Amino acid sequence: MAAFEKIFIVDDDELFLIVTKSIMEDEDFANKIYNFEDGNKALRQLQSIEKKDLPEVLFLDINMPMMDGWEFMSALEELEIDNNFNIYITSSSINPLDLKAAETNPFIKGFISKPIDPGKLEKIIKACKI
Repeated sequence: MAAFEKIFIVDDDELFLIVTKSIMEDEDFANKIYNFEDGNKALRQLQSIEKKDLPEVLFLDINMPMMDGWEFMSALEELEIDNNFNIYITSSSINPLDLKAAETNPFIKGFISKPIDPGKLEKIIKACKI
């Protein structure tokens, strides 16, 4: 049985999406995995679905060309979506400012450095199921 019913991955890196989705499927992480290559598409999807259909976990890249992760977070807050889902920043960035911004944002559950591996997924499951 999968740990989660539905998750969103918002990331413009096609290779990251392919590898991450494969690992998640191997680990039975989620029944449904939705990929969005930019934040605008993910926001539109979040706006169009009912609260019961929101993802349980959303993985968000910081560095994307059309809308970066921080712009996504600002737009999400403005939409006032009842986001009881867990948002994890995923990035290869080790910029201390990004780490601090993730730690101080009340809507972000954690910061995960890329690549994602089974151990990191297990930590997310434990953190979200508490």
